[in-house]
Amino acid sequence: MNRFWLILPLIACAAIANAGHVKAVPGMDAPDINSYNAVTHERLRLSELKGKVVVMTFWASWCGPCRAELPHLEALQEHVSRDKLVVIAIPYGESEDQISALRRLARDWKLTLVVDSFGSIAARYDVTSVPHLIIIDRAGKIRSVHVGYGEGSIDELVTDINAAFVDAPPGATPAPASVPPPASPTPTG
Repeated sequence: MNRFWLILPLIACAAIANAGHVKAVPGMDAPDINSYNAVTHERLRLSELKGKVVVMTFWASWCGPCRAELPHLEALQEHVSRDKLVVIAIPYGESEDQISALRRLARDWKLTLVVDSFGSIAARYDVTSVPHLIIIDRAGKIRSVHVGYGEGSIDELVTDINAAFVDAPPGATPAPASVPPPASPTPTG
């Protein structure tokens, strides 16, 4: 019986440590994030973006596929409009020096750079590698999860983004007829 009382606190600590850590799967409510735009320092809460499709991409500056993906996502957001589609780029595993350099670079970006200094956002979405992209529909539900990037990825993303517009909360603006892939954007570097 003494063992039980010794083990119980360990079980409780493990449960508390994993409380915010869930595997992001399509159909579930997207875990809220409470962060800020790394360039403008404006507060950003995912829950306040309901009514818009949100593309949340976890990426790294050292990751070639990640850098190839960002300009496409930026072009998609520009084509659809930021009023309907918001792209949030979250650096993963970057040093403070790299984050500072990214802040300067992101001043020219149309997408939103959000810093996850302690990895809490990545942990809430069970991100362990990059690129890792999550599409959240206008009702705040995870529509799809994409890990990796390669030939055909943009076509899949466009299909999933269009599908996210179909399932709209009441009173939301109508979905675009289609989101065409961008014309050869320049890689971010």
